[in-house]
Amino acid sequence: MSDNKQSMKKTLEENKSRAKKQFAVTAVFIGVYFAVGNTIPLDTSELTTPTDRLIYTIRWLFLSSLTMMFAMFGVLRVRGSTDAIDPLNGSSENLVELPNRILRNTTEQLILHASTVLTLSTFMDENSMRNIPLLVVLFILGRLLYAIGFSSAPMNRALGFSMTFWPTMATYMYCTYCVITTLIF
Repeated sequence: MSDNKQSMKKTLEENKSRAKKQFAVTAVFIGVYFAVGNTIPLDTSELTTPTDRLIYTIRWLFLSSLTMMFAMFGVLRVRGSTDAIDPLNGSSENLVELPNRILRNTTEQLILHASTVLTLSTFMDENSMRNIPLLVVLFILGRLLYAIGFSSAPMNRALGFSMTFWPTMATYMYCTYCVITTLIF
């Protein structure tokens, strides 16, 4: 094997190791976050109807949507201050590559996050609704860390990515279970 292939493989292994460490940090952080977050006195006892729970969730999701606005402003900032202001020129599109990737991933994550949180709210009782603000704040924090990490070095994005992706996937699995058991029973 050539030296070039050995150094590329080493870099790949180093990158995998770095991402795994960020995933492990995320797992610990999320566990501590929800343990501490559930001690915060949030009164959701008045959310007795599904309509009340959906309205509550939609209002919290508005805050999640701000992450997409800030990602859009990241693209606008670069476009407005560089030759990339003219997207048809094509010679400067590389300048907006990073903010466009952040925006695209944030949009993808927001769609998944919103659909899971809305679905989750239909299966929860009023006492469990305290998890909605926790999920939203975690999403916002994860998107912030993703943008900061990706901007500093692409391999630093795993922490922020996993902070939004893993809770969303866990919520998807729980909602899938609820949907299936509701259809069967």
